[in-house]
Formats: sequence, structure tokens, C-alpha cells
Amino acid sequence: MPPLHDEIFHKALSSDVRREILLSLSKKEKYLSELSEEIKKKPQTVDFHVNVLQEIGLIEGEWREGKKYYALKDKKILEFIQEGKTVPPHLRHKPPHEIVADSMKELTKRMERIEKKIDALSKK
Repeated sequence: MPPLHDEIFHKALSSDVRREILLSLSKKEKYLSELSEEIKKKPQTVDFHVNVLQEIGLIEGEWREGKKYYALKDKKILEFIQEGKTVPPHLRHKPPHEIVADSMKELTKRMERIEKKIDALSKK
């Protein structure tokens, strides 16, 4: 069974609508009604799929002039879509439990450094 984040990416990219959105955004950034018109889907449908793509970090949105423009975060994802390649590791988001574990490791390292400094100061 693949790791959870791989499964999420593969499920996300198995949707024809999401693939169409990514391919559309490969040309240039667009706002919701432009995407909807280009891929010939209802704005509500496109909005749902755009939110999924944003949630997993493949696209980003930015408000300008009262419209939210969407853009690809990294065009390398297009290789996956066009050539059937695997998702590049740097595009995979860690699941929450791994983020927490990494944060705890970093916090532990920092605490150990602080303790060493305190010990060194108390010996003076």
C-alpha cells in the first residue's frame, strides 16, 4: 500500500477535471470564471476542484482587483500528467503526523542546545 500522501496525490490527479485545471493553468494564471469557461465546467465544480488542488499544494491563489487568480506552484507537475511520471518528492506534502513528528524533533534539538548553554553558564 502506498504512503498516504502518495495516495492523496494519485487520487487528486486521477480526476479529469483537476488534470484539465492544471493543464489550463500551465498556459497562464486564471481566475475561476476563466477556468470554468475554458474547461467547460460549472463554476461550482471548478471551485471544488481548485480547492482540492490548493489544499494539496499544487496550485496557489492570490486576490487581485477583486478576483482570485490561480497559478501552478511548480510546472514540474505537468510531467506527471503528460508523461505518467511519478509525483516529484518536493511536491509531496507531508501528512500532519509527520509534520508534528518533525516539529518535535526540531524542538528537542533546540531544547538540548539551550540546556547545554545553561549548563555551561552555571559552571562559570
